[in-house]
Amino acid sequence: MIKYKIIVFFLINLVISNYSYSQNIVFADLDKIIKNSDAGKKIITHFLNENKILLNEFETIKNEIKKKEQSLISQKNLLAEDEYLKKIDSLKKEVNNFNSMSSKKSKALNDFKIMVSNSFKKEINKILKEFSEKNKIDLIISSNQILIGKSNIDVTNDLLIIVNKKITKFEIKK
Repeated sequence: MIKYKIIVFFLINLVISNYSYSQNIVFADLDKIIKNSDAGKKIITHFLNENKILLNEFETIKNEIKKKEQSLISQKNLLAEDEYLKKIDSLKKEVNNFNSMSSKKSKALNDFKIMVSNSFKKEINKILKEFSEKNKIDLIISSNQILIGKSNIDVTNDLLIIVNKKITKFEIKK
């Protein structure tokens, strides 16, 4: 009789311990949420437009420098040698200034893009935390880290809907 009580005790303990150690794990595609959310689309469009404007500005300046270079080449035989060399030095300085200005502006735009993206990701992380607490989820894993998983534990679409509802006015401030 004591043997049966011990066996029953261990079986009950085993069943209870398995239940208490189960975890609720899901995964989500954060890139899809960022690219397909309304605020994410707004951010992407904004920076594509900013990049186009910057590239057009660079192209305009570049064309002006090329015109000056061609003009200088055509005047090579007409100008005195020292005056020609001064104009070449001036053109080289202009090219160097253009290169430094273009790299500074590109870096500034890229840094601003990273700052806005990080700010948006912080907002998404708040939503992820709230979602996990509300649904009693122990772990949300990025789908980039998963090779394969059941489709019923993919919460990307649910999170996308929530992100669109909660982040309606995301400001891109300089």
